[in-house]
Amino acid sequence: MNHIEKKHQLEKIIEKILLPMIDNDYVLYGLPYYNNIGDTLIWNGELELLKKVRHKCVGVCGWNSYPRTKLPKNIIILVTGGGYFGDIWRYGWESVLDGIEPNKDNRIIILPNTIGYMNEKLRDTDAAYLAQFPNLTICTRDNISYQYARQYFSNNTVLVPDMAFCMSERFLNRWANKKASKGVLLFKRNDKECPDIDFKIDEKEYDIHDWLPMERDLPSEHYFKSVLRRLHYLKYLGADTSVKAEDILYKNYYRRLMTLLGVKQLSAYSKIYTTRLHAMILGLMLGRDIVMIDNNYGKLSSYYDTWLTDCDNVTVMK
Repeated sequence: MNHIEKKHQLEKIIEKILLPMIDNDYVLYGLPYYNNIGDTLIWNGELELLKKVRHKCVGVCGWNSYPRTKLPKNIIILVTGGGYFGDIWRYGWESVLDGIEPNKDNRIIILPNTIGYMNEKLRDTDAAYLAQFPNLTICTRDNISYQYARQYFSNNTVLVPDMAFCMSERFLNRWANKKASKGVLLFKRNDKECPDIDFKIDEKEYDIHDWLPMERDLPSEHYFKSVLRRLHYLKYLGADTSVKAEDILYKNYYRRLMTLLGVKQLSAYSKIYTTRLHAMILGLMLGRDIVMIDNNYGKLSSYYDTWLTDCDNVTVMK
């Protein structure tokens, strides 16, 4: 199956499962107001899917700024997807747990996630806590996470592909159709998920990078942060829209900036060895030759085994 067919296949699965579940007005919480481009790709896919929902979004928030207000009972809470569920990125997961607490009885959908726990006691504590949410659905994006959630969590659990596969095909094709200007990229993450291995790849010459905004400060990010700081002065003008203005800036400027940086970076290469899940996913959708290198707890291999074994342009490094 080629990369276009694969995107269509996974996008249809997402739509079939999630669209019927979003049958009322909703909020979209936990958005990635930071420079991990992979999480921004998820956000893009969520926005594209929600364009097909007849109901409206009545609120948004960043990953660490959940409102403490009580929502009307009919409002659905959508929590953005990713890889934060568990104790590996604990601060982010605790933000979710704390953020949904004021609305325990609302319908809550945690969008597709990888689950990762190292501490079994903490897992059981989280499972007992989430058992208090009668209308919560956990969406997992790989079979291992799905089986894990069914074993240890009592909430409704479904298996759904990563939301980035809902990204605009028209936008992606503009970059997929550009001829690669560089050869080979080793996309090596530089955080706690990096595998402890010797990266012996069969290439004479190659570049080594993570997402560029995570490697160095970029002028575009400095500009954005300077604009954000100026929003503070709205308070002194009697305005009460500073939070809304911040959300608008993140959606309409920062999200687009991160997305553009990501597609420019990966589309420049003809072949990509990657330790990051979303470099695999984005590179796949751009039609590049992808070689998967697993992270240190099996996130990439589990996703690959669940959805991508029949995709022509993705292979596994031996």
